Amino acid sequence: MTQKVFKKLVQNGLTIGFAESMTGGFSAFQMIKNPGASKVIKGSIIAYSDHEKVHLLGIDPLLIQTLSSVSKEVSIEMAKSIQKLLGADIGVGITGNAGPAFQAGTQAHEAHIAIIYQQEIIHEQINLSKLSRFKSIRRTTQCVYEHLDRLLSQISR
Repeated sequence: MTQKVFKKLVQNGLTIGFAESMTGGFSAFQMIKNPGASKVIKGSIIAYSDHEKVHLLGIDPLLIQTLSSVSKEVSIEMAKSIQKLLGADIGVGITGNAGPAFQAGTQAHEAHIAIIYQQEIIHEQINLSKLSRFKSIRRTTQCVYEHLDRLLSQISR
């Protein structure tokens, strides 16, 4: 799937940037492992802690305090921020609880992914209960690439 998304990005002349928390760079790595990745990937920021989400990505600390860092709104802000910071066509924001512990203010093993392209925002909340930590990371990344594939299938340049 990642190679398919990579080829579609190249064909459409589009660039992508990743802001990752719980996946720790795994999603960006899936793109980078393709030969010629520099044609499409602008960069990636691993903002694992709330402090880094605020200081590297500019996420409003009040948003994190109010909704927690594991939320739809924070994932969307992460996607918007990375898109703007890197000047990428597509921004991806990923946050969640891979387990076994929970982020402050949360009580579920879940992930929120957001993808932004032009004015379109795609969001999905993923239930990760009963999955191991690594399987949670892999499942979340798989979901990101499924959404990217669908988005890129709709784009024709």
